[in-house]
Amino acid sequence: MKSSLVFAQIVKPRLAVAGSGLAAGLISSLAVSALVLLVEKVAGLPVGTFYAVLAYAVLQTQVLPIDLIAIGFVMHLATGSFLGLLISGPFCAFPRWLSSAGGYAPVYGLAAGFAVWLVLFLPVTFWVMLPLLSSLESRLISQEVPTGEVSSIATGELLALTDKVIAFSLVFNVFYGLLSMMLTRSIFDARKPSNQVII
Repeated sequence: MKSSLVFAQIVKPRLAVAGSGLAAGLISSLAVSALVLLVEKVAGLPVGTFYAVLAYAVLQTQVLPIDLIAIGFVMHLATGSFLGLLISGPFCAFPRWLSSAGGYAPVYGLAAGFAVWLVLFLPVTFWVMLPLLSSLESRLISQEVPTGEVSSIATGELLALTDKVIAFSLVFNVFYGLLSMMLTRSIFDARKPSNQVII
């Protein structure tokens, strides 16, 4: 009886926060992915360029471009899900904070998104992506449909867009952190019975 009470009051809320963070990270990654694809389309880039370059940088493979885009997309969603879990970490230890965070949840989310941009995105961009693009300056990234090529861009032209990519990525990461935190709290509150006591 005592062990089931401990599970209900201590373990279960922490697992609920972790699950909420994981789900929120996945949903937030999907939202950011939609923005990335929209920006690529508006900017005249081949749709999926970000994912193709991401997958190529990590895997160093020569698979077909559509496969690279799919692999990059899955990698992005997996990373976003993990980061959602990571962002919810302090609340896994102290679930009561999540319910009582109130107006501080958006601030924490914005700060977490900025931290993701600073600690993860910038190092990956400068130490992995840019050196890779520099070594592939003669490559052409293209988007093709059955009727022919829709758009294309040389990797050298992508390097010229570095400043814009970094600026947009800051906005996307801060948006991700905010959305992830708000969703974590909403999902957790929705799953929590109204009479549940959280320690």
